[in-house]
Amino acid sequence: MNSLEFLHNYCDFSNPNWVWIMTGIARNKDNDAGEKFLRRYVIAKPDDIELCWYEIHALARDPKTLYRIYISLNARDAVKAAFMFQKKMADVTFGLAKGQDDALHLSKKLGSLWKTELAQMHNRGTKRFLLDLDNTNQDKANNIHAYLRDITTVHFVRETVNGYHIVFDACDTRGLMEYCKQISAPVDLQKDSMVFVEQFLGE
Repeated sequence: MNSLEFLHNYCDFSNPNWVWIMTGIARNKDNDAGEKFLRRYVIAKPDDIELCWYEIHALARDPKTLYRIYISLNARDAVKAAFMFQKKMADVTFGLAKGQDDALHLSKKLGSLWKTELAQMHNRGTKRFLLDLDNTNQDKANNIHAYLRDITTVHFVRETVNGYHIVFDACDTRGLMEYCKQISAPVDLQKDSMVFVEQFLGE
């Protein structure tokens, strides 16, 4: 499944409050001499997916840099985040009234502050978990997938650079983690992070 098809299948807009965050990044540990790169986009409707994906590719132009694209594991509840954001804005405006340099700096990057607030765990719209399997073969990933299907809804098994991401609805994971130990599959359970979409070199 290509990246755009995956994104369209993954991002659920059934709740009008929900948005998703697409992130394009060049990680330091992947690049010794490449450019610094970080772009975050709020995906509010299906049409935004391709626009933001293409924009990341248009900006990621350094042929010496390895880029990655991720999508937020969970939808973000924009209404919940808006109420939380009011406190941040009150702090900024109070600081501006007092002439604080930090507040002035923050007032010039409100878009970034909004995306940071959306990304906070308390603003999740869905409750999906991510099992990150590094250096794990496909057979073990398939076995874990089969185990999960018996206890919850599995949304995707996505191959990554080093293994697999398995995304599933929140559930009691104690038995799962014990099963992973039994089959010697090193895993990292994440409750609100990012799902791997793709990796590419700049052009």
